[in-house]
Amino acid sequence: MGTMMNKMKIVSILLLIFVVSCSKNHQKWQGTIEEKNGVTIVKNPQEGIWDTKENKDITMVKKIQIGKEDGPEEYLFGYISDAAVNSKGDIYIADRQLNEIRKFNKKGEHLLTIGRLGQGPGEFQNIHIISVSPQDHLLAFDNMLERISVFKDNGEHLKTTKKLLKDTWVTPSKIFHSKGNYIIFGHLGNSLKIFHEFDREWNILESYIDYEFIDNKEFEERQLGFNPGNAFFKQDGDFLYTKYFYDNQIFIYSGKTCEKILRRKSDIKKPYDVRVFHDMEKAKNVPDSEYDFGSYGKGIIFLGVSYQCSLGLYQLSNGYIVNFIRIRKSKDLFEFGVEMYGPEGKLLKYSKLGENIYYDMCCMDSHEHFYAIERKDYNKIFIFRLEY
Repeated sequence: MGTMMNKMKIVSILLLIFVVSCSKNHQKWQGTIEEKNGVTIVKNPQEGIWDTKENKDITMVKKIQIGKEDGPEEYLFGYISDAAVNSKGDIYIADRQLNEIRKFNKKGEHLLTIGRLGQGPGEFQNIHIISVSPQDHLLAFDNMLERISVFKDNGEHLKTTKKLLKDTWVTPSKIFHSKGNYIIFGHLGNSLKIFHEFDREWNILESYIDYEFIDNKEFEERQLGFNPGNAFFKQDGDFLYTKYFYDNQIFIYSGKTCEKILRRKSDIKKPYDVRVFHDMEKAKNVPDSEYDFGSYGKGIIFLGVSYQCSLGLYQLSNGYIVNFIRIRKSKDLFEFGVEMYGPEGKLLKYSKLGENIYYDMCCMDSHEHFYAIERKDYNKIFIFRLEY
């Protein structure tokens, strides 16, 4: 009888361990979903569903790199401003310092070079961003000339627009395509709208979505001209958006109406601190160690410290949303990581991808490879995928 009882105790203990283990590895999502004024708000805890599962992590898998410290001239870059990919997987890399765009195949082999310094058709003064149209035409926006140059995929120049807007100025962060029209994501004149729709002839149709301020309105109005945030347009015209100074919110739009907001608890309650100076001498006396960004305009100097920035926002074919972020962990330590949300907006995982590295995220191709500018030692394009 004693032996039987001991066996039963052992079985009970094993069952208890199994149940505890299962409940630990399959913890239920701890967030909430609510409706407010017609908008679904998904409130996520700091940890995701995958945080309790063994060996469930997100890692970067490098594919290729384009750019060298020394070697053939076509692989040496001055200052890369943007990159784009066409339907064949060919890669365009814009060099703002050399004012040319180089085209490479998917293996990273140089194919041709487009453009040169100048003000004539197809020439550049300051290549700011590039994009590829549904027809595989290359679009290049010149920030100084405020116009778009259009090229065929063989490098042939098709057209150069006049200045996009006669009576004001435009500073795009990205150019998207939606239902035959062009969408400029960025700053337009004195408008606080962040999306600006143009027709096929580059006539403006409308501007929409108001920027919502986080903290310092004066500074953020200035910042909109440089980096309003990150957005991702889907084929049906719906899109995602989040601010550059990431305040733990991702907005999901159906048409031009906000349908859902994803929120996540975080130790970082405020994404930046900024000091405002109207005296140049006082600003000069601030030690470099006390700020990591500066912005100047209209006699005002902004010096600030960033705590959390969104570097790129995308949606995968399985509906997962990925948001690459840069987080200040201490005075000298920054973390590069990625949040991943399920199709419903529930946080699956945050994973650290590296330390003290900074990537300017450019785009994602049809195979869900990501293209990022990396400037350590020399300019290059780093192409990777996420494994999870």
